[in-house]
Amino acid sequence: MKKQTQSIPTVSNYTILRQLSNLIPPHLVSKLARETGVADHERTFSSWSQTVALMFAHLTHAIGLNDVRAPEFAIISVIRG
Repeated sequence: MKKQTQSIPTVSNYTILRQLSNLIPPHLVSKLARETGVADHERTFSSWSQTVALMFAHLTHAIGLNDVRAPEFAIISVIRG
């Protein structure tokens, strides 16, 4: 009988949201916002903040914007690292 080896999960100190955020090049979101003209219409949220909020909503299976609240994003600037 073959001996089964247990797989050890990879341990990370970063959240899934931060890992996904690190995959996006830092300049890409603001560059696309400028090219498409979205940056001209920003009021409260920056393009990066909105991108992170949408990723969070997708990961948590949020039904609407009421499911995504501001307290969870009090540390948005820390997510990038």
